Amino acid sequence: MEKINVDSMEFTKKYHNEFKEVLSKLIAIPSVVSEAEGNMPFGAEVNRALELMLEVAEKDGFIVKNVDNYGGHIDFPGKTKEEIVAVVGHLDVVPCGDLENWDTNPFKMIEKDGKFYGRGVLDDKGPLLAAYYAVKALKDSGFKPNKTIRIILGCDEETEWDGMTYYMEKEKPNVVSGFSPDADFPAIHAEKGCAQFLIEKKLSPHKSDGICIKSMNGGTVANAVADKAVAELKCFNSQDDATMFEDVYNKILASASSFVPSEGANIERFDGVEDLIEVGKCEEKNTILLTARGVSAHGSRPSLGLNAISLLMDFFGQLENEDLLCSQSCDIIDFYNDTLGYFFDGSKLGVGFSDEPSGKLSLNIGLIDWNEGKVSYTIDIRYPVTVDFQDVCDGLLESVVPDEYRVQNLNHMKPLFKPVTDPLIETLMSAYKEFTGDLVGKPIVIGGGTYARAVPNTVAFGPVMPGREDICHQPNEYIHTEDLYMSIKIFARALYELSK
Repeated sequence: MEKINVDSMEFTKKYHNEFKEVLSKLIAIPSVVSEAEGNMPFGAEVNRALELMLEVAEKDGFIVKNVDNYGGHIDFPGKTKEEIVAVVGHLDVVPCGDLENWDTNPFKMIEKDGKFYGRGVLDDKGPLLAAYYAVKALKDSGFKPNKTIRIILGCDEETEWDGMTYYMEKEKPNVVSGFSPDADFPAIHAEKGCAQFLIEKKLSPHKSDGICIKSMNGGTVANAVADKAVAELKCFNSQDDATMFEDVYNKILASASSFVPSEGANIERFDGVEDLIEVGKCEEKNTILLTARGVSAHGSRPSLGLNAISLLMDFFGQLENEDLLCSQSCDIIDFYNDTLGYFFDGSKLGVGFSDEPSGKLSLNIGLIDWNEGKVSYTIDIRYPVTVDFQDVCDGLLESVVPDEYRVQNLNHMKPLFKPVTDPLIETLMSAYKEFTGDLVGKPIVIGGGTYARAVPNTVAFGPVMPGREDICHQPNEYIHTEDLYMSIKIFARALYELSK
């Protein structure tokens, strides 16, 4: 079969306006997974995004299917319908976090300085749409695939993957090869194991005078660095002395104004970050309110963010030196700062594993829930591909049980690994090199978990180019327009080669 000249199809010119129009409509839908509504298992907004994508594809002449609102697909039929080359992406997005950290409305796509901005332009609506236009361009060019090219639309990749599980069990697609455009270029030949754990400790009622942490909440999801944490401190004293309360408040206010995070926070990486700890009070309730503001990042790369939970715990740890907090609060703070804190590799929690193919384990504290009865942390771990998951569980148990914490595994996905010599990896690398001219790039390993784990014979592929900043799950999410348009060409070449 004659090799198609992708450049001759004028991908980055012919579809520019149409691509931007559709992407803008997708970004305008705040498709964060929410409670089920009627026959919409992931909420109305996610369902709107699914319906829009299927509507666009049907108008373009593709065969589409909505699988009970759990997912869907877009088919470009091949001569051999039994064999499928799959593109697997998702239409849901992570919450925006603190909107004060956004320069623009996250659900209104903006194009400026050669970039598209908006929640989902990078993860994963932009890349998914690029793959769609790659398939459309192949179809418009007159290409007749031998194998069916199918774009599988996921709806809850950022949460529990129930939609993809449902889709795969009901449709049972015979996927022989493919990719998920939800990571990096050149090509991903391995993904670390992913697991989330709940670490919890029951608390005793407060029995003495002093300051205790009555409540603390932070984060929005486990797989993102928490960019906000809020705590309420309660003043317990037998005489209800207003002068004492004011004195404590002023000490905390002074400490907050001079607060410098500990060395592990790498605060110097975050230009312009100030007013890390805000202090308020409610004299009627004898409470002091503290708010920490950090910088969000993807949970697989916690060192790229500034965790507000860790900032607030760090601040509390420095308050201990002034003997302001009760002993139970201090014990919890000490445990957190000694074992979690800014230790992104899990080395202080008994899980500091590493291997040659994939490097160090990563650990993110995504959520905290501290109330008068308990304190719990939801942590997200990405462990090396050759490490046994049981060793991770054992390491956590040995570290936290002596401090009277319990550990619960919330979910787990095994590592994904393909040799760099696998034919799929070689085909994807060839497509990448053809249009980028990068002849030295090598297949890589990521800590992120993509739908390639859920669909056999697929790997993650694009869209983040080498050397570009990856700001998945961060405020002011963007992708370079030239990279997204380049992705269309790369995806088209790869799908052509895999389906011919």
